[in-house]
Amino acid sequence: MSQPGVLLDRDGTIIVDSGYVGSVDRVEFIDGSIAAIAALNRAGIPVAVVSNQAGVARGYYGIADVEQVHKHMIAELARHGAHVDLWLFCPYHPDGVVEAFARRSADRKPGPGMALAAAEALDLDLSASWVVGDSPSDVGLARAVGATPLHVGPPGSAVTGVPAFPDLAAAVGFILGGAAVPQPVPQRPPKFPAARFHRADSYGGAYVAELSRAFATVDLEQVSRAAKILNTAYDSDSAVFACGNGGSASIANHLQCDHVKGVRNGTGVTARVQSLSTNVELFSAIANDLGYEHVFEYQLQSQARPGDVLIAVSSSGRSPNIVRALDWATAHGLRTIALTGFEGGPARRRAEVAIHVGSANYGVVEDAHQACMHLLAQYVRQSRMTPDAVAAQTF
Repeated sequence: MSQPGVLLDRDGTIIVDSGYVGSVDRVEFIDGSIAAIAALNRAGIPVAVVSNQAGVARGYYGIADVEQVHKHMIAELARHGAHVDLWLFCPYHPDGVVEAFARRSADRKPGPGMALAAAEALDLDLSASWVVGDSPSDVGLARAVGATPLHVGPPGSAVTGVPAFPDLAAAVGFILGGAAVPQPVPQRPPKFPAARFHRADSYGGAYVAELSRAFATVDLEQVSRAAKILNTAYDSDSAVFACGNGGSASIANHLQCDHVKGVRNGTGVTARVQSLSTNVELFSAIANDLGYEHVFEYQLQSQARPGDVLIAVSSSGRSPNIVRALDWATAHGLRTIALTGFEGGPARRRAEVAIHVGSANYGVVEDAHQACMHLLAQYVRQSRMTPDAVAAQTF
């Protein structure tokens, strides 16, 4: 019978993350981490290490160096009566410079590959297991395989809504029932950027990290609910309306393209999807004569019918025209989906389904919303195709 296990990140969780730890002399165990692993051993809980090692792909060190680091860690753990049942690492990265490792891999967190390999090797029930790490990619891995994510690290570094602990020892105490359930991280997302950057490459790396952290806050169950609403609408020939302001307007317009043209490709679905942000003549006439807060609601009054769907895109979730449109749609029998960011605002609370991105940076929120828009369209499209057709099509 399958059993629960613990999947541990390496750098920043067991040993200090000093940046691409590829040699034994750079290994420094975090206080309490060896004792925590020993406690799991005594409890009979299998332990696997799952570590991204992009330093191999980037040419900073080789596979043999990673293995030497692990041999050193194994010996040090054994000296204190602890052991890891399985060591896994992913040497691949699409931006690598070493040709053999310069590619994407499902093993690279948040991809599920290493967790699935651990489950097979150790007979784990991943739905009853934990993934412990200091990065949004660890949270993403947990969510990808249905495990419980636990974050370790300094205050303010955790992912919104994920139980957070100062270190591995505290997280293991929780797993073993010897510690109180921590409060989830407060819902207010961290500020980004919090300080001035002097190099574009440094800002780029920090931006990508924030985007990864923010996307890990998305509740994928809400994405699933949104997909069901869209498929139901297409089954019943209901209309789908999208709206947004500024950058969110471009997402609403792109959504129309992806569903009217993209979803139809290979499925024959003739979806009736319309962006309420795209007709500048009508849009500006309503804004000029009635007020900007009416630009979406007024169009819905003329065109929408019960059973139709409204997708409202708003980073802040506070725009009056977005909130009015959601309220009107709900009152008149439409299904409602909101894509929000920051703290979500009224839009998050009033929509039937809220796909929320926990970030306080407009660019990051809009990038994540764009990704959610794409994945919804692609999911709906492939769900209406045969397996052979999916394999043959480009998405």
